[in-house]
Amino acid sequence: MTMRNLGLSIYPDHSEYQKDAEYLELGHKYGFTRIFMSMLEVQGSVEETKAKYKKIIGFGNSLGYQTFIDVSPRLFKKLGISYSDLKFFKEIGATGLRLDQAFDGATEAMMSFDPYGLIIELNMSNDVDYLNNIISYQPNTPFLYGCHNFYPQVGTGLPFDYFIKCSQRFKKLGIHSAAFVSSKVGEKGPWSVSDGLPTLEMDRKLPIDVQAKQLWATGLIDDVIIGNAYASERSGIGSLGSSRPLPLNARSRFCSRHQSN
Repeated sequence: MTMRNLGLSIYPDHSEYQKDAEYLELGHKYGFTRIFMSMLEVQGSVEETKAKYKKIIGFGNSLGYQTFIDVSPRLFKKLGISYSDLKFFKEIGATGLRLDQAFDGATEAMMSFDPYGLIIELNMSNDVDYLNNIISYQPNTPFLYGCHNFYPQVGTGLPFDYFIKCSQRFKKLGIHSAAFVSSKVGEKGPWSVSDGLPTLEMDRKLPIDVQAKQLWATGLIDDVIIGNAYASERSGIGSLGSSRPLPLNARSRFCSRHQSN
């Protein structure tokens, strides 16, 4: 397993720069090192979008964060970006791209050889041969990561058994992985959020540090990201930042049972 990191999420098309900057400073105080940033809702021109995202990503970079941008084929079309030239994302300071939707396998593999060194993060929340299809095109695997989805409504999150199966596909290949936990006070996301933004349905009502420890205890998740903004210092960022990842051999009984199958 690679290094474990804590992450925050911000949504620049639904928020103000100053509020986002203050949130990143708070996360930095507690050791958070990565940012999930959705670009799926952009409304402005290419130049307006570029300026807005470059400003907040640059601030995050100055604090030592790595930023992963959530993108889709529709966004590429809207901004006139070619899959073979990802210079736009390098210019705004991003570390990598999270592909919200699947392409065709060959495209993901090609993007992993991007000359700007961008990481291509794949959607982990599917138990199909999506990953195997990409691997068949011989991608630059050190630049492939995986990240689960989050789910805004009660009953829509991943069941635990399904989550395990999806995650094992990536971990068997040693691919760096991430999943989401939910703050009880965060109300901001890519949509109107009222039920939180976790990956696992069973985590939706749990304390945020318990959610994180459960994900780490599976041995299948490296990075834990708070899906909804803005988590509070007392019941979100502080409690999660002060918690410690479980040792790699620490497994809850139900995790051990699934791992052995």
